[in-house]
Amino acid sequence: MRRVLMLALFLIMLAPSAGAQQPAAPAAPATRLQQMESIYQKELSARHIPLLGKYLIELQRQAAGATNKPAYDAEIGRIQQIISAGGVLDLIAMQKAQSGTMPMPSAMPPPVPAERKEALIALAPALAQSVSPTPPPDAPTALIGEAEWRIELIAAGSYDILLHYACPELNQPVKIRVEFNGQIIEKDLDADRTTKNAETFRIMRLGSLVLTGDHRGETLHLSAGDKTSPKVTLKSLLITRPRAPAPNP
Repeated sequence: MRRVLMLALFLIMLAPSAGAQQPAAPAAPATRLQQMESIYQKELSARHIPLLGKYLIELQRQAAGATNKPAYDAEIGRIQQIISAGGVLDLIAMQKAQSGTMPMPSAMPPPVPAERKEALIALAPALAQSVSPTPPPDAPTALIGEAEWRIELIAAGSYDILLHYACPELNQPVKIRVEFNGQIIEKDLDADRTTKNAETFRIMRLGSLVLTGDHRGETLHLSAGDKTSPKVTLKSLLITRPRAPAPNP
């Protein structure tokens, strides 16, 4: 568990140095500051959420066979709260807290056990009930024609469905389709959304899912074009609460 926690801290601390820079303080006006802050938050979220999602999937995998499951559940809940809040952390405050120059922030409230209502669900190929074509066992990514996952519990509410994928080349658009609880979400993956290569991943919002009640043990189905000739490599399908709109400048 200690190794996993150290990995999380390393990933979170590393992300801003990969390209996100602290914007210089503008002279004026205040509306310009709000606009720059909004852009900065979006840039950090784009870098942090994939890293945190990868860490969350690894936590869920290890928790399945762990003897100290409550510790894993607590860490899973903490990471889910960070992602649902936008995936942005105040790293300066964290560094000062660790050096003793300011009080440590209060601990996150413990997650509700057993029947907790997740703010985010990360569906990786390795967690799927079925994937076509069949990937290698425990592969972190997979070429996807179609896949199915069993959702143990998802609470009533509105959710965004996000595709974390790689697709370096397309001759024609690929229709991405998600089915759950009788609802269907469809969106075309066009050539302008391709990635640099098969190892470069990006996130695309597919649409919204609205649930009027809690659902347990239901199946979510994902399809991505022709399953006999898949073009999309899936890292995860994310189900998350919608982000609050940015303040108007």
